[in-house]
Parts: sequence; C-alpha cells; structure tokens
Amino acid sequence: MKRATAVIAFLALVLAGSASASAQISPAERAAINRTLDGFINHALKRQDVDAAWNLVTPDLRTGISRSSWDAGNVPVIPFRAGGTTFHQWTVDSATPTQVDFELIVPAAKTKDSSIQFFGTMEKIRGRWLVDAFNPSATFGGGAVVSGSDYAPRPGGGGTGEATLGSVWIVIPAVLIGAGILFLIGWLLFGWARGRRRSESLRPLDPLVVRRRDSSSEPALVAEERSQADG
Repeated sequence: MKRATAVIAFLALVLAGSASASAQISPAERAAINRTLDGFINHALKRQDVDAAWNLVTPDLRTGISRSSWDAGNVPVIPFRAGGTTFHQWTVDSATPTQVDFELIVPAAKTKDSSIQFFGTMEKIRGRWLVDAFNPSATFGGGAVVSGSDYAPRPGGGGTGEATLGSVWIVIPAVLIGAGILFLIGWLLFGWARGRRRSESLRPLDPLVVRRRDSSSEPALVAEERSQADG
C-alpha cells in the first residue's frame, strides 16, 4: 500500500511539473512553435522540400552541413513518412522563455507502419522559434526499431533511407528477458523443494513411551522378594 501511494505521488509530481512547464508557454508562443514544427516535419522529415526547412532550424542543428548538401537531402534528422500536415499534440518536458524541451508522437502515413515518438528542443532566436533538436526515442506499432543512424542520409545525397533494424531487435531482448524470468522461477522452485526435503529429513522422532508399573501390584512384588530372601 505504501509503495502504491509513493508511485501515485511520484506520477502526480511529474504531471504537475509538466503542467507547470506548459503554463509558462503563452498561446501565442505555442502557436509560433506549432508553425515551425509543421513546416519542419512536412519539409525535413518527409523530405518533400528540404530547402524550405533550412530556415526552420538553429545554426547548431545544421553545423557542418553546406546549403547545397542540405538541399540534396543530407539533413541531420531521420526521413519519415509522417501522416497528416499538422503536429500540435506535443507535451512540454521543461520550458524557459527561450527554450522548450518537448515530446511528440508523429503518426505514420500508413497504418501498418510504426508511429515514432520524438524528443525535441525549440530555441527562440531573434524572436523566432527554431528547431534545435529532433531525435527519435521510441516506436509504436509495426514492429520495427529505428534510430537516427538507421535513417542517416546515404553518401551522395538522396536521404530517402529505410530502417535497417527489424523486429528481430525486439524479439531478442524479449527472449532474453523471458529466459531470465524462467531461470528465476526455476531457481525459486528448486530452493523451495530443497528446503522442503530438508525439513522432512529433520522431522522430530516419536516420543519414547515409558510404561509405569501398576501401583496396586507393588506390595505383592515386595512380599515375594522378601520371602525369597528369607528362604
């Protein structure tokens, strides 16, 4: 009961912290972030018009990338066939007047494909909210595991890569975890059986039964012994 109460209290603190961070963002600021995110995802992630995404990111995000290389598709974010054109359902992890860390689940264009959760950072530079980081953290549905390196643009441009990690990377950890659970159960059963056998081997002996003489026969025995001694 105490543990459940502690968990509930922790979740309440997390939700309260998120709500407090969200409260620091005004509706106007949120609308500005929405516009930048919509353009960034539609142009950079979808690789539909990467040139239009150049001015939607911070200089840090495009460090070391020339404009021609960027326009060729060498963008430091994974390509993803996102569904829809607006992406406003992001939640705030932390917020300051010039920086917002957030989480956003971007749905896939096809229902059979996985949706991806992203961790991102927005920075306000000279009055404009720009994308400073946008990294995948988890997938939902479809069975494929992706990361930034799986979708990294191929040398020479293009940038229409597909995930190189398959469902085997989900199956292997699941098998290992299952094997560990089975081993733990077997070890517990073995210890229980061993303890039971030990307790049976140490079962106390049956109590000794001492037969007492009948007190009514003692005088007769005494008289018999005396007569034998006199004779």
